[in-house]
Amino acid sequence: MRKFKTFRPRALTFRALLAVAGALMLMAAFVPQANATVLVYFNFEDAVTGGPPDLVSDVVGPPDFNPGGGLQLTTITIGGPSGDFASGPGLLDNRTVGDIDTADPGQAITFRRSSMHNGTTLTFSVNATFFANMTLSYATNNNGNGFTTQTWLYSTNGGATFTQFAQFTGLTGTQVLSNALPALANGQPGLQIRIVLSDGQSNGNDLQTIIDNIQLNGTVIPEPATVAGGLLGVLGLCWHQRRRLIRSVRFRRT
Repeated sequence: MRKFKTFRPRALTFRALLAVAGALMLMAAFVPQANATVLVYFNFEDAVTGGPPDLVSDVVGPPDFNPGGGLQLTTITIGGPSGDFASGPGLLDNRTVGDIDTADPGQAITFRRSSMHNGTTLTFSVNATFFANMTLSYATNNNGNGFTTQTWLYSTNGGATFTQFAQFTGLTGTQVLSNALPALANGQPGLQIRIVLSDGQSNGNDLQTIIDNIQLNGTVIPEPATVAGGLLGVLGLCWHQRRRLIRSVRFRRT
């Protein structure tokens, strides 16, 4: 006569817990994380004072290999009545952790004769297909009669139309501006972000407005293929552990 010989219930429970823990850990690897990721980063450092500003974003991979850079390479376009801007002394505020460009004060976009250039725009494109929960921020300094109003807009149709999502008025001194983009911007491949500078009152040639260290942060959403692969891995692990639990029940002769 054959009889079942089983492991102690405690041993089976422990194995089951290991199986569940392993499955949950694997699933967590494919779930979007709450921690913000630097998606786009402009530090303007690849320029010289008085020359054209560096309008290309810094990235973690080529060509910059900057650990503090963003995931996506893009370029700022300056439009509107946008004369009298150049690269100039920058700001230390709002630099990313890990930014290897540590010059003090470094470079930034600087503006003069603000009253003649109200309506100047800074626009950059983002392929946000796999981005969500995005927040825009940058450091700015307004000395005297610079652009004391800065308005933020976004477009989901490649710039055909723009919608305002933030506005800052009465800006003076150095400060960091920050605001979340609307949920409608999530997952948009044709996302564009625009900064409009206005309410400048100066005709002088002194340095009036500085903008530096523009960051777009957010959550990276896994691609569908990655999610599918992760789920298949979880199912495979669970099936493997199920078979091990079944084999743990062995026969013995009496």
